[in-house]
Amino acid sequence: MDVKATEILGNLYKNVKHNDQRINYQAMIFIGGCNYEVLINDYPVDRYFGPGDGSSSGSTPINIAILKPGIQKWKIKVYPVRDRKEVNGEVTLVPQNIIQPGARVEMEIEGVRFSENGDIEKRFGKVVKFEAPLKKDDKSGQNMLSDAGKPYIEYSGTFQADVPYTLSGWENSTDLSKMNSTVLEKQLLKEYQKFHGWLQNGKLDEMANAKLTAEKEVAQAFFYDKKTNENFLSTFLQRWGQKGLKMQPLENYKVAIYGDGKIVTLIDNIDGSSPLWGNYEVGENQFKNNTYMLYFHIPKGKTELEVIR
Repeated sequence: MDVKATEILGNLYKNVKHNDQRINYQAMIFIGGCNYEVLINDYPVDRYFGPGDGSSSGSTPINIAILKPGIQKWKIKVYPVRDRKEVNGEVTLVPQNIIQPGARVEMEIEGVRFSENGDIEKRFGKVVKFEAPLKKDDKSGQNMLSDAGKPYIEYSGTFQADVPYTLSGWENSTDLSKMNSTVLEKQLLKEYQKFHGWLQNGKLDEMANAKLTAEKEVAQAFFYDKKTNENFLSTFLQRWGQKGLKMQPLENYKVAIYGDGKIVTLIDNIDGSSPLWGNYEVGENQFKNNTYMLYFHIPKGKTELEVIR
């Protein structure tokens, strides 16, 4: 166990307030036949950029995108599916031109309270219940997505969140969308190279310290107790300190700006994941990958990028 990293991140729960008023907002997402990105307050909580030969559904916690009580924004960005094609001997994903009629987009957001063992103790009710409109096709008689045939669709709305906390987050941070894009990319790449080296060399204390502010906010948003903190720490030590990790080159990326211009990250050009990744051996000629997503901002009164999620 890394003693220094444990000292830094092992007591986050001690600063968590309002545990008796805890409420966790969960987004239940069902998407089929398209690629998509779901954003809460312009922070990405779920995305899929891959082949569209099926559908996906699941529950995604969204409190880390909710900085304070009141009206929150939600948005779903919908893109055409991607087909697997062989290009120059390599299998790649090529986007279709338009969103197909069979695409489906549904989302519900509900407030719940979890018990200590992780079960739902109380439900506060659904605050969003959205289904992209359908229409009946004149020829087939089948229901089809009303907005099908477009290269991009966006659905959005608002909801009320009654969280008992207020987080600084990126609310008063620098508007990065107004920065010179070349300068911003250079600064961001510098931060990624720093983490790349730390991951390769197992510098858990450096990473824990760099992520401390962000993890304090996550701990509050998810109402960490001692057990939750211990589980988080165990996962952090294992993933960010992965034994035998071989980091791969930072390449094939682009800059993505979120948080109404105040959050920045690097995403893979093809699948929208992070270009910060490495692999490790789990058996003879068998490997697993670890991918590390980071979001940065420049806090008010400062000039350098810092991790915020």
